[in-house]
Amino acid sequence: MNDSPVTSPNPHDPSLDQAVALHAAATRLEAEFEGRIDDDAIEQFLRSAYDHVAEDATIDNFLPLLAERYTREWLSALVEQQSGAG
Repeated sequence: MNDSPVTSPNPHDPSLDQAVALHAAATRLEAEFEGRIDDDAIEQFLRSAYDHVAEDATIDNFLPLLAERYTREWLSALVEQQSGAG
């Protein structure tokens, strides 16, 4: 018997295909921003971007691609800001 409360799944949890696509996106972004942005931060940005675009999506086919593009924009702006401050 399981004593833990029953919780509904997160509506923004990616399907298996989307999870694979998000992992591939994270790998590409980590290579692109290697040495400038921590890998864990990239994955957090990517997950946040995915949740953001999934929030109002009616079709989820392109959510990983949109999240990757959104994350790339965030990270590029962050790197630009860091290089301008230094």
